Amino acid sequence: MLFGSCQPEAVSDDCSVVPGLYNMASFPIGVAVDLVELENNQAYEALLDQQFNQLTPENIFKADALHPGQNQFNFLVADRLVAYAEQENKSLHGHTLIWHQQLPQWMEGFSGTRSEWEAMFKDHIQTICSHFKGKVRAWDVVNEVFNEDGSLRQNIWLEHLGPSYIEKAFRYAHAADPEALLFINDYNLALSSKKQEAFYKLVDDLRKRGVPIHGIGLQMHISIAFPSDDALGSCIEELAKLGLAIHLSEVDISINPYNRNITYNTDLANRQARKLAYLLQAYQRLPEAQQYGITFWGLSDLESWIPSYFGRNDAPLLFDRDYQVKPVYCQFKKLLP
Repeated sequence: MLFGSCQPEAVSDDCSVVPGLYNMASFPIGVAVDLVELENNQAYEALLDQQFNQLTPENIFKADALHPGQNQFNFLVADRLVAYAEQENKSLHGHTLIWHQQLPQWMEGFSGTRSEWEAMFKDHIQTICSHFKGKVRAWDVVNEVFNEDGSLRQNIWLEHLGPSYIEKAFRYAHAADPEALLFINDYNLALSSKKQEAFYKLVDDLRKRGVPIHGIGLQMHISIAFPSDDALGSCIEELAKLGLAIHLSEVDISINPYNRNITYNTDLANRQARKLAYLLQAYQRLPEAQQYGITFWGLSDLESWIPSYFGRNDAPLLFDRDYQVKPVYCQFKKLLP
């Protein structure tokens, strides 16, 4: 295997924050943004501005936010993030055009012929891409299309348009903004061999048929327990063979995946730091042209989706709930150059 059995170095003792984490990397360092926090929390804004140069809107680019009515698009909130990114010279990664969740009620209840469904689908994609043309660097065009067994996920798009909805989404997005990079984004690809194989086959087929697909988003919601380092390295290596850009798109590393009564301690902190170190080293072994960037799914443990979604104590991100650095940040920083 390309990555062999290399082990990350010991956890760094240098746990000081640096002014400009992204300045240490040869690729963008991104974060999922909560606009409410960005606009109302000075500590949040200062840390985000200092450490990251690529932004992914956590929720405000999703269908229920941008397309709340059948004949209604609402870009007012999203445009505030665009303005901030332009002002601070940060790139935007659009998330997401087509997904099975966070859909407006009218879209889930839409009734019509197949051609009417396709017209609605096309209008949704192209209106959004046209609005942000030249302002959004890239899009997660389709998000989470596979089940764990490698079958296509049942959703309204598959039900009414068939499997071709995936290809059509890319073609419609490209027609609306030919300069934007277009990604397919999914999770657990290092945990499920069947899912990874199906994902590879789909992307390879799209690529060979000239569909405008430019990158792969590996969500990387992982933990200190799983997937194994070898599985992570193998997954990145295998998917990189497709020759497309690789985005570690939604990185967080759970320290409590089994929902136990634990206390954050040095052992857990160091295991988390070593996990991210291995992931970073695997990513750095890719050709530079394929290193689109690494995006953390939240600024700090305070904003992480994991505790509320799973109902457990956790600390999966680079900064703690008081916006202070953790060993995982320090190890990441140490290995960036």
